[in-house]
Amino acid sequence: MPQVQMKPSYIPMTISCDHCLQEQIVHMQARTGFWQMAHQSVKCVRCEKYFEVMIPDAIVAGPFLPPKVSSA
Repeated sequence: MPQVQMKPSYIPMTISCDHCLQEQIVHMQARTGFWQMAHQSVKCVRCEKYFEVMIPDAIVAGPFLPPKVSSA
């Protein structure tokens, strides 16, 4: 019987640390409908200081460093 592939229930979002400006990725919960914007604290992957972000839904994973982009 074939396996049913589930779509990820998150949306990747790029955020930046207020202290060291490191870009990083968080996974934001994906829902239908409207959600109230809220402040959430994130610990930077580089400087390890906390900073606040305002995004429209809950952070479910991360932060992660963004993938390296190679120049060809």
